[in-house]
Amino acid sequence: MTTDTSHELTEAVGRLLIVGFEGTEFPEVEALVTAVRPAGLIFFKRNYPAEGPRQLRTLIEAVQSLARAELGRELFIAIDHEGGRVQRLPRPYTPLPPAGRAQAEADYLQLVERGARELVSTGFNFNFAPVVDVSAPVSGVLGDRAFSDDPATVADLGRACLEIFHRAGILGAGKHFPGLGAAVVDPHHELPTIRSEAGRLMDVDMRPFLELAAPPADLLAIMTTHALYPALDSEHPATFSEDIVGLLKNELAFPGAALTDDLEMGAVVKNFPLGEAAVKAVQAGHDLALVCRKREYIDECRRALASALRSGVLPETRLNEAHARSELLRNRLQSIKPPQEELDAWFRELT
Repeated sequence: MTTDTSHELTEAVGRLLIVGFEGTEFPEVEALVTAVRPAGLIFFKRNYPAEGPRQLRTLIEAVQSLARAELGRELFIAIDHEGGRVQRLPRPYTPLPPAGRAQAEADYLQLVERGARELVSTGFNFNFAPVVDVSAPVSGVLGDRAFSDDPATVADLGRACLEIFHRAGILGAGKHFPGLGAAVVDPHHELPTIRSEAGRLMDVDMRPFLELAAPPADLLAIMTTHALYPALDSEHPATFSEDIVGLLKNELAFPGAALTDDLEMGAVVKNFPLGEAAVKAVQAGHDLALVCRKREYIDECRRALASALRSGVLPETRLNEAHARSELLRNRLQSIKPPQEELDAWFRELT
């Protein structure tokens, strides 16, 4: 393969990963970015500085400056900012209602727009939202994280959120393909099995993804889920299923990037070695793999991916496709980035 030097291999592997970190200080992130050379970073509550938004913005600006100098590219700066119980940033960031309240809150979309502007003005460029799962009455997992049990309503609200994100200058990611609405086990802890028939999955659960990915599409990133779907693949969870990821990319003709959910979730770490999981996920067709906290897990995934690339277990054609789809996201970001004076005005409103 062409990635025959240590530096080239590190770069090739790093561009497959979005990674997390423990603290709030630049030296930790500097060491991580320099060594791992990731596609991006993901932030959680633990990464919010005590000094507030200004310090967070300063940290992100320093990280991007480092990335431009060291990597020759900027990073995806990602966060889960759905609203409700999945919102990482405290006040003064606007508390967003959960998606399940969208139809009841008259100003829901105005709040989503305010939240998107707050993220972008702080330095974020990738929001792992909206949830476009179709809720099911029996599910105790997603609850009010889902918009509705009606696929058309989910698609309409998902589209409205994505349009708002893009106007503000941030990417969205629809999740969790092929649909987590019927799950009664939380993949954060265990591996769910969703026994919906293929017809139900296609006509209901996948319908919002299909509609939102149709051109002209604001949905250029889709996150899969750690769950078994026997009607689609009797052996592999969606994370490792060529059939399921292939369904997304080929039969549904999705042109964008496929992301894993966090590989550190219980559904994965209790059942698979992390390095093996990263390789299987990329083999299955994922373009970006999330490893959201532990440095030892990040390094385990890097080593396994590098070994798979050297040996040809992970073909160079798959690597090139993953990089190309990731680059599509970068190009879209460049086309929607607001002027600096607008970002500064939004940040003044926040602070």
